[in-house]
Amino acid sequence: MHTTKITTVALALALAATAACGVKKKTTDVSPRLNFAPTCENAIVTYNGRADVPSDYYEVAWIEATGNSVYTTDNKLAEEIRDGAAKVGASAVIVNPVDQDKTGVKVLGEAVGAKSATAHATALAIYEPREADRIRTTCGK
Repeated sequence: MHTTKITTVALALALAATAACGVKKKTTDVSPRLNFAPTCENAIVTYNGRADVPSDYYEVAWIEATGNSVYTTDNKLAEEIRDGAAKVGASAVIVNPVDQDKTGVKVLGEAVGAKSATAHATALAIYEPREADRIRTTCGK
């Protein structure tokens, strides 16, 4: 009987962990009058700041990705941001540092299903006209 109870608890925790792995993404159009054809995730270049962008660009969208900081990696958040940027036709993103909330109490709370530990990433999706040839070559369009 004791083994069945432990197995049931372990299964419940595994299911909760699997459900908590998802990343929520929100994309906000910042230039609704501009419309670019979708690109591909492999074509999205990442810049750490506006000063790093080597050419003129159009601001396309603001992208936010939020996930559980216990189960979501920074790479998964970055992947979701690049995917969102590609869907709005961007050639690059200007990223902000990932904000992680991993205090011991919140991590413990997350382990019991309180959904209190979060990782939040944001980026500005941009389109650089001079990158059109590179995007066509990379995406096959």
